[in-house]
Amino acid sequence: MVTPLETVEVSGVLGAAGVVVAAVARHRAQRVVVGLPVAADGSRTPACRRSEALAEALSARGLDVVLAPEHLSTHEARRRAREAGVPRGRAIDHLAAAVLLEDHMEAG
Repeated sequence: MVTPLETVEVSGVLGAAGVVVAAVARHRAQRVVVGLPVAADGSRTPACRRSEALAEALSARGLDVVLAPEHLSTHEARRRAREAGVPRGRAIDHLAAAVLLEDHMEAG
């Protein structure tokens, strides 16, 4: 089971990279899993480029980075939020991130 650590607001790829690098150091993480927002059929979406840019920025800083498809993580996060009684409209980014990481770890 994966437990989300924190949700942060950042502006741009460089800001996100800085926050992730600091979190990796603080938590001694060995790998960073970046969600790749592909469509249900596996095709690229316009948001894929941002994820790839973040992965490139993190790799350039020496981190081990994996891009993981995330087309169903938000759907699963919404289901979990409903089951937990979380009011509709609440932010679930942390839950979607946990689903993404769980899926990646299960895939091996």
